[in-house]
Amino acid sequence: MASRILQWVVYLIIRLLHWTYRFRPVGGVHLPADQRYVLAIWHQNLFAGILAQTGRQHVVIISRSRDGDFVSNLCTRLGHRVARGSSRNGDRDKGGRVAKGEMVELLDSGLSGAITVDGPRGPAFEVKPGIVEMARLAQVPIIPYLPVPRRYWQLKSWDAFRVPKPFTRVDVHFGAPIHVGPDTPFDAYGAIQGAVAARLNDLERTHNTRH
Repeated sequence: MASRILQWVVYLIIRLLHWTYRFRPVGGVHLPADQRYVLAIWHQNLFAGILAQTGRQHVVIISRSRDGDFVSNLCTRLGHRVARGSSRNGDRDKGGRVAKGEMVELLDSGLSGAITVDGPRGPAFEVKPGIVEMARLAQVPIIPYLPVPRRYWQLKSWDAFRVPKPFTRVDVHFGAPIHVGPDTPFDAYGAIQGAVAARLNDLERTHNTRH
């Protein structure tokens, strides 16, 4: 009961913060209105990334951790669909394969998706192969995604997590889509992962004026 009350209080605080933010799409690349896709975002930008897409339903993968329970609850309350799972931990799969399969099914049903490509535990800023596999299976383009708050707090966490400050503007940038052919072999995934990372890093270098 206490946990549910805490989740509700935090949710209300986040919605209040959301009300103070001003989101502004910037640049020449926009989300397609009539085409499925999967957004690729660094874990550090998850907070602004979720809020910037509120009102447009996406399917997201959330880990089965205790922290993941809260994020899953938040995403659901904001109108998104959730697939639960995470990467392997040694030889033990923590639901990642099941969650990826569920996400592909939801992508095939007509939804678009969003993935923290270096989450849920890092290493930071290293794209994992899962997004390439899901894009190949569902035949959706990967769209690099960067929300940049003009003012934000940066936490001392593994991903240098960012929380936009109240009443700030959040500029929303998208990179050029990356297409993965249906016959792409696994040994070609590394090059695609590198391309996703390069485009995310290019967006960061170009548009984050706090560097």
